[in-house]
Amino acid sequence: MSSGPVLVEQRLRSASLAVVLGLVLAVFVNFGVIFSNTSDGNAVPTVALIVSYSVLLILFVFFLLVLRIVVRVVDTPKGRTLEVLYGPGGFVRQVFGPGKLESASAENLSIMQTGGWGYRGSLKLFKRAALVTRRGEALELTLTRKRRFIVTVDDPAVFVAALDLKVEG
Repeated sequence: MSSGPVLVEQRLRSASLAVVLGLVLAVFVNFGVIFSNTSDGNAVPTVALIVSYSVLLILFVFFLLVLRIVVRVVDTPKGRTLEVLYGPGGFVRQVFGPGKLESASAENLSIMQTGGWGYRGSLKLFKRAALVTRRGEALELTLTRKRRFIVTVDDPAVFVAALDLKVEG
């Protein structure tokens, strides 16, 4: 789906995130089975069933999204672009093209500095977001409109060099 050669690519270690979401999903499935099989003969309200199955569906979609997360730099006709692909086949993606990227830097961050484990924040609402699958080295992007995106990768300096932007810090 990319429009040019991939310069750098890394699959994030997201198995532990998938395990946590899988356990939460299993708890909700068990809760749904217990909830729908009431032994006292009373019917379960339809709204409660719709809500519980909607929560199951949402958890399942999130589970699929964290099974495979790939971060890559692609050379497009407009310039170097960072893509974050979520799920099998990358059917959900974040794209940070040359018009959105101002600078990139390699940082060493703790879980507390990034706001926690998983996807944190919102670029639209809070102007900050982080995709954290572990502590340690991370790629920090400064975006237009004073926004900031952080993603943990093994060797962020390689991503910074591939993006060919000015380096902060």
